Formats: sequence, C-alpha cells, structure tokens
Amino acid sequence: MTQTLNPTLVRSTRSEHLITDFTTALPADAVSATPVQDKWALIPYEGKAISGKMLWSPAQNNPPDLTIPLPKFGLCKIHVGIYVSGTWPWYFNLIGVYGQKSSWVRLHVKTSDQDFFEEVQPNNHPEEERLGYITETYYKTLDLQGQSLVVAPPRKAAYQGLTCAFLAHIRLEPVEQPEAWPVATKKLHAYFDSNFFGHYVSSEADVRSMLAPLKDSDYGTIFWTACREDSCYYPSKVGNPLPPTSMKGVYPYWMGEDMHKMLAAGKDPLKVVCDVGHEYGLKVFASYRRMTCRMPPFVFPLHPDAMFMTRHDLWCADPQGNPVPHLSIAYPEVRKRMVDLFVEQATNYDIDGVHLYFSRSVPFVYYERPFLEMFQSLYGFDARTLPESDERIGKARAACFSPLLREMRQALDAVGQQRGKRFEIAMHAQNSIRNCLYYGIDLVQIAQEKLLDTYYPDMSAFLPDEMGPKNPTPELTAEIVKMAKGTGMKIVPFFPVNKAFATGPALSEQFYAAGVDGLDPGHPTPYSPSWQVQRRLGHRADLASLATRSSEWERIVRFEKVAGMTIDLHTGVTTCG
Repeated sequence: MTQTLNPTLVRSTRSEHLITDFTTALPADAVSATPVQDKWALIPYEGKAISGKMLWSPAQNNPPDLTIPLPKFGLCKIHVGIYVSGTWPWYFNLIGVYGQKSSWVRLHVKTSDQDFFEEVQPNNHPEEERLGYITETYYKTLDLQGQSLVVAPPRKAAYQGLTCAFLAHIRLEPVEQPEAWPVATKKLHAYFDSNFFGHYVSSEADVRSMLAPLKDSDYGTIFWTACREDSCYYPSKVGNPLPPTSMKGVYPYWMGEDMHKMLAAGKDPLKVVCDVGHEYGLKVFASYRRMTCRMPPFVFPLHPDAMFMTRHDLWCADPQGNPVPHLSIAYPEVRKRMVDLFVEQATNYDIDGVHLYFSRSVPFVYYERPFLEMFQSLYGFDARTLPESDERIGKARAACFSPLLREMRQALDAVGQQRGKRFEIAMHAQNSIRNCLYYGIDLVQIAQEKLLDTYYPDMSAFLPDEMGPKNPTPELTAEIVKMAKGTGMKIVPFFPVNKAFATGPALSEQFYAAGVDGLDPGHPTPYSPSWQVQRRLGHRADLASLATRSSEWERIVRFEKVAGMTIDLHTGVTTCG
C-alpha cells in the first residue's frame, strides 16, 4: 500500500527537508511560467498536504539540464515527487489507454558530482482520482555535502515524442548509516539484451547509467549481449559489427548509430561494459542471442552479410522440407561461427564467461537433413513418422545440439590456458527437463558431462500448449536442482519480479527452498518501487518483511489546485472539456 505524505513535511525539520519551489533552479532562463519550446514550464500547485511550483517538460521538448541546490544534510534518502497523473498527450490515444502505464513519464536524475544520469520511473495509480496526486519515489541514499540535484528529460530519439518529465518536489530524509550489500547476498543475475527501447549504449555514461544501480544491490552477475548470431555489438573480426545506418523507422534503427557514436569516441562498448562491471563488483558474461526475421518481414539489426542472410542452406526445415527462419545448430558451420565468436570475445575482452540466451528463437534443430540422418542412425527409421513430442525426437535433436557445448568448452579451455583463467558457460533455456529435451537440450547429459556451469530455467513462451506449464515454477525447478546435484551445475531460475513485485518475495522464498543457487528476477528497472523489492531479493532472511516496507519507497501526495484552478472532474479542470 502507498502512503499519503503528511502535511508537516512541507517544512524543513531535523528529520526531513522538503523542496517544492523550483523557481531558483538554474539556469534561470531555462524555466518559463508558460510553456515555451525547449524550456521547462513552471506550474504552481496547492493542497492541504503540499504546495509548490513543479517543473514540466512535455513530449517533443528538449530543454537544458536543470540544477537544483541541495542542503548539506549529510547521509540522506532522496525521494523524488513526480506528477504522474497529468493527462498524457492526446495522440497517445492512438497507441494505448490512459491509466495502463506510467512509462510515458520518466525523469533523468543525477547529483552534480556524478558523470551520468539515472532514470526514475514512478508508478501510475489509476485507482486514485485523476490529476490530483503526485507519486513520490525513492531514488537513492547519498551523503549530501553541498551537491546539487540535476534533472533532465530522456533525450534519446525513441523517447523524444513519447515521454515527458515532471518534478513536483524533492524530499530528503536523513539516515544514520547506508544500507549494506554484503557479498553473501549477491545472488541475483541480470540479462541485458542490448536493445534498450530500440537504442544501444552510445557512451561510457550510458553504460554506467545502466550498471551503477546494481552496485548497491544484491546483483552479482550480468549477461551483456555481445552479438545476435554473427551481428556484433563490438568491432568484431569474426562477425559483422552493426552497421552505422539503416532504414529509418525499421525498428530498432538507432542501435547501429549509437554503437558507432561510441566507437568514434574511441570507446569499445564491450570493453567498457567489462571495465565498469568489474569496477562495480559484477561478474560479466558476453551473451549470444539468436535472431530471425521480424515481420512483414525485415531483418534489422542483422547485418546484410550475416550468415542468416547469406546461407539459407543452413536454416532449419519443417517436416515437408520448407525453410524455417533459424540457423540450425545441427550444421557444423553454424556451430563453428558461434564458437569462433566466443573465442574472440574471451581472447580480447576481460569477460568472466559466455552465455547462451536460448529461451527464445526456437527451434535450434528441427527436421533438416543432419537431424533426419542422425535420427535414422540412432533408431533406423524416419523421424517424420513420429509425433514431435516423442522423446526419441528430442534425443536425436540433442545428439545434434550437444556438440555445440562440447566444442565451446574445449575452445574456451584452450583460451583459458593462454590467459590463465577459466571461462564459465551459462545458458538460459526452457523451464523444465522435459521441455528442454523437446528442443534438443538434454539437461541430464549436459550436467553429467559438466558442459554448463550455470543453467537458468526460463519462460517457454513458444512451446505447444500440450507440453504443459510454460513458466518456471518452484516445483519444476526443484526437479532440475535434484537432477544437477553433485554435478557442479548451478541452477538460477528466471521470473520477472518487476511485473509482479507484490508476490516476488514469497515466490523467491519458494525458489530458495527448492535449493536454487540464485535468482534472475527480470530486467532491472531502476529507479521504480518494484526495483526496491527486486534489488533486495538476495537477502533471504528479509524476504518476509519486504511486502510491508512499500511505504519506504513510494508515497502518494495529493493536492487540490493546479495553475490556480480547482481540480474537480465535475466542475473544475477536466480533460479536453
């Protein structure tokens, strides 16, 4: 439950300090009392609990960064009040319904001694009466010794027409000591698919913006996508680096542009991720993600010279021999390209291991010639006479798939001998032993051969319904844990806490009770109320109390007037009349 801000917080006390009037923000000429293009608009609001003058940057606006002086309060929790309930731009009705999300309101925040912005994403509360409330969201705890708070709207192209920024108040809450994040709680793992709303990192500041929140958290391991098949997010000699330009409007066309901005500044994205990640105490895995056509179809961000584009003879095939748009791991050429990429990454970068994101872009092996020949050699008849769910189909697919992991292990061990370190291998795939085998991933064999260091049971979104549950559950994960016992393979299940953070702590405890080695609670979404739960899920002893602490991280602040007008949907301010 959220908590209403107490009226006494509109003054400075020994316990907290509230800033509500931003007429003193600098530069002064970047703020206007009425909406002016590329300036912040200053909007007065009044209420029994709080009054002030909030800042607003509407969509398609590009004002300067604003600096707001903060008092020397020492160690403080910083809470940011954002007017989420304001009506979104009218043209948003083309793409959604008001009240579903608040992601169209985003505020970039940093302190003046910080080199990069971070994003605060407040929750929307459609159960509240429209227009008359502010959502106050906890940002972070810092030692305030005269710094200022700097705010900005999101500036990347994908956000320009679709987001606005508000700042209604700042609340500082002194605390005696910072929160501790001991090594023993670093049980959380995060996957970054390197497609950030169509963008990619274009500077070291972008990398720090994404990874810095994990420093003060229970996260200890990240997977950073280094390539989508052989289309690469670094200056590869083996694969094809993303092109600097592409057709405008073909999503996500900004990715190559962003990467080449970084390269032009003399920064290698993958090296920066490794350096910053290790600086923040994170293990960094270079991740491989498969890619296929988008409909209607087009293939960006695949490079035009990607193997997927030039070697259709290496695609999967259905039982009738029709092409299926996935490279087949049954072909040695495909496996070699994959292994060569991993070897390049392990040779040239300070990664801790490599990662296969194999919960999507299925199948890996289907009914193409090498599979049919493998099945014939194992069982002596045509695989196409059996239903696809027959275990023998999975076993024959596994005989085509498992060589990839063997070849990876051998090649990475050779690099490891040269570099004096061992590279771990991790993989996300399906949610159960049975569903893995359906796609040719024989987890039992893989564990016994010690081909994987860590396995991540993930959502099995594309499985046929008759295959049963598609999400990781404590019960299905317990079967995998039991199977892997004694093999050294760690089990870390995925479940998206950011979509169900109220139930996340209880489900986390169920997974821990099943014997898992850690959790992958979904893509980190700092700084939001769900993030405050998400980043603490390694503190197993504290899980039961997390659900009762929501008021520490979010409050609702109500007011009655805006711009001198009463907010009353019956007689006062309405929407479009």
